[in-house]
Amino acid sequence: MKRREFLIGAAAAAGLVSTRRGWAQTARDQAKLGRVAIMTLSFSSILKSATQPDNPARTLDIMDIGQMYADRYGVHNVEMQHSHFPSTDAGYLKSFRDRLAMTKSQVTNINLEFGPQNISADDPALRQQAVDRTKEWIDYAVALGCPRIMVNQGQPTEEKKAVAVAALKAMGDYGKSKNIMVAVENRGGGGGRRGAPPAGAPGVTGAAPAAPAPAASPPAAAPPAAAAPAGPPAPAAYILLVEIIKGSGTYANCDLGNFPDQETQHGGIRAMFPLTDGNCHVKLNPARYDLPAAIALTTQLGYKGLYSIESGGGGAAGVDPHENVQRIYDVLLANM
Repeated sequence: MKRREFLIGAAAAAGLVSTRRGWAQTARDQAKLGRVAIMTLSFSSILKSATQPDNPARTLDIMDIGQMYADRYGVHNVEMQHSHFPSTDAGYLKSFRDRLAMTKSQVTNINLEFGPQNISADDPALRQQAVDRTKEWIDYAVALGCPRIMVNQGQPTEEKKAVAVAALKAMGDYGKSKNIMVAVENRGGGGGRRGAPPAGAPGVTGAAPAAPAPAASPPAAAPPAAAAPAGPPAPAAYILLVEIIKGSGTYANCDLGNFPDQETQHGGIRAMFPLTDGNCHVKLNPARYDLPAAIALTTQLGYKGLYSIESGGGGAAGVDPHENVQRIYDVLLANM
């Protein structure tokens, strides 16, 4: 009888230990998931649209996005595109916020894409329009309980840096008055040969060699003229962006995928994460970089903010956006 009681007690104890381990594992997962966001951009192809009401592929109502994230991924941080809000009326914004709250979810970032209206526009009227519209969206962010927005900086250059800084500072200063962080992200590749001579010019790879000198006696062709040394490559695009961020007193939203290679990516991470708004974008592109190594570097730098999943194919027909997000999600959780 004592042996039976012992076995029962041992089994119960083992079950309790197993349960506690399960709780601990769940707690660790929840801590990780609390730092994961998903961009609605990833689901652009299936979001219902007033412009395509009869499209059978568009089955997801934006009002249901929080419920879907919570049910499918256990994620409660929603990163929105400004264009995904069908209305900015106060009543609609309150309804959207309340609907997210039903799943303990919240909007964590809003991406503003105003096309030619950006801080780098040549036309000062377009820059002012970008400032004015951004201020409106900062007010909308307040209504939604969202702590940050991200603007599209256009195509900044060294020549346009001063006007870009001024416009971004106006946005950032207004954001600070509302307790909303204003950020920009690195976009595209890593910069080209800015300031280098045009293709085909002397000294540029691929240019035709200099014409031979006229024949002399005895006839002999003169050797080609020596090629002028090529100019140094332009700095990576993130370097100018960091200067604009610092000059305007705003924030960086580093996109881990928007670098041409891993070396540039790691340099960009080291430069941008000290300026972070607490949000970064995460993509998979094994041909260009190792995502686990990038995540490890952000951890080494002491990053405690959100990793927001941005999957490719969000607007492509025949691509399952849920699976695309899942692939990034799995790598992210395994390496956080």
